[in-house]
Amino acid sequence: MKNKKREKEKQDGFLTEILSNLGGYILLEIIWNIIWNILLFIPRMVIRLMKNIW
Repeated sequence: MKNKKREKEKQDGFLTEILSNLGGYILLEIIWNIIWNILLFIPRMVIRLMKNIW
């Protein structure tokens, strides 16, 4: 009986670990996309500014 309970606890821990890793990966992708868009936004604004000045 104790072995079945331990196996169930291990499975719950494994699924929780997978979900937490997946959530962390999704969060990392969102943050990376925000940073990438900000980095690309600056040169685009500089190019538009240069076009308007010239």
